[in-house]
Amino acid sequence: MSPITISRALRNPEIVSEDLREVILRTVEEMGYIPNLAARALAGRHNGVVGVITPALHHHGFAGLMIGIEDRFRASEFTVQYSNTLHHVDGEAGQLKSLLTQKPAGVIIAGAESYRDLLPLIENAACPIAHITDLSQEPQTLVVGLDHHAAGAEPTRFLLSRGYSRIGFMGRGTDIRSRRRKEGYEAAMREAGRFDPDLVIGENEGNSSGLGRELFARLLQRVPDVDAVFAQSDDLALGVLIECAVRGIRVPEDVGICGFNDLEFSAFTQPTLTTVHIPRYDIGYRVADMLLRAIRDEPPGEDKVDCGFSIIPRGSTR
Repeated sequence: MSPITISRALRNPEIVSEDLREVILRTVEEMGYIPNLAARALAGRHNGVVGVITPALHHHGFAGLMIGIEDRFRASEFTVQYSNTLHHVDGEAGQLKSLLTQKPAGVIIAGAESYRDLLPLIENAACPIAHITDLSQEPQTLVVGLDHHAAGAEPTRFLLSRGYSRIGFMGRGTDIRSRRRKEGYEAAMREAGRFDPDLVIGENEGNSSGLGRELFARLLQRVPDVDAVFAQSDDLALGVLIECAVRGIRVPEDVGICGFNDLEFSAFTQPTLTTVHIPRYDIGYRVADMLLRAIRDEPPGEDKVDCGFSIIPRGSTR
């Protein structure tokens, strides 16, 4: 077979007949052939890799995003490479520079803290760059995300509508998405005439059920009449639920609990956890589709997509 036929089978398998593709791929496997991405980048526009920069590859909440991204690229000629900033804003620009030196086909920035140092790199990049953001951030094209201010305000209003009034806010405030949700919570509580700064706890802490127990114990010492908690992760909310059980506090009668992320276990706790569902798979799939269209010079459909969120009422609230 000619080199061009083999190249097409490896880079654009959908344009080669199924019988021919099977022969080529079987032979490639038998020979143990591995494409040279550096040579591919020199010979063409890119190396066939899509880079994904994320602050939270280690967090199980990112799994839905990752599966969505992987599913969209799986049938394409591109492979995906991940880079984890661990919420270090100073590393974002450096990691983008490192990816761009490799001539990627495209890049997804999945949750940047700041675009101050990123925008000059994005404007001069030789490949398209797509974004998963809070919709208040700078990028205006190739963007998929949600309004995290609303994702903090609406669950707070939901708790108020269920008859709770001393509603605590629990969670980290070190990244822009958490800070925006905290601002939304504060706005909703002020709107209701219920805001008290003592109800906000653990702004710079991480996320775990053990920490949830600790923070709720501290919150009870500070505000004994707290009657609900809006936790910034289901892990923290689970910790609150456990601490309530240990102390004999009735949920949802004495204390209501709302989590965030709608992780799998939240539907199986006792009582089940009210939470905020984020369509992570859909966000990942749509941003990957948007980037793939840009790489192929196809119309994007939409430049900026709000995937929204939904509140899932369960047994931990009235």
